[in-house]
Amino acid sequence: MHIKLDIPWRRYALIAELAKRLEDKSPQFGKTALQKMVYILQDVYGIDCGYDFELYTYGPFTSQLLQDLDLVEHMGGVSIRPVLSSTGGYEIQPGKQADLLREKGADFLNDRRVSKAISSLADEFGDLWAKDLELRSTIVYVERDHRRQGKRLSSDEIIHVVKQVKPKFTEMEIREAVEEMKFKKYIDLSS
Repeated sequence: MHIKLDIPWRRYALIAELAKRLEDKSPQFGKTALQKMVYILQDVYGIDCGYDFELYTYGPFTSQLLQDLDLVEHMGGVSIRPVLSSTGGYEIQPGKQADLLREKGADFLNDRRVSKAISSLADEFGDLWAKDLELRSTIVYVERDHRRQGKRLSSDEIIHVVKQVKPKFTEMEIREAVEEMKFKKYIDLSS
């Protein structure tokens, strides 16, 4: 009898890969930043990472990614430590087995389209704080959600919706992020 296990190595490898790529770039690559980066990789860059996101308190979120992160930490692919400064949260760094996990997901990570998208993601978003990623990923989520419903929002409409969902951000912060995302063609708004 041959038993085949369906282990999502590509997801585990992606977590280890992001930890490695963002180790010296991200101001604090933690759990929130990981959620937003993977969401952006899926919805902006079109890379199927196998996660289903919903909108939660800090923007797009999936509990499956947190479960995968715990497994990857247990396997030694990443090291997670609490940040004791004023920012709080966590910091995710490559673990001793990061390269081994990246090898197990090499088919996925070395795919030309995936590799290019991860590089672009790290370049475009890797130096942002979690709160900045939260705002940008929420803008993308709101725009995509309305587009799936057959609606295209204007800049003012998306700013209004995002402000309702994220009242902690000023209208000016939201407007600047919307304009940035629109300029980079990460969102498609009506005129």
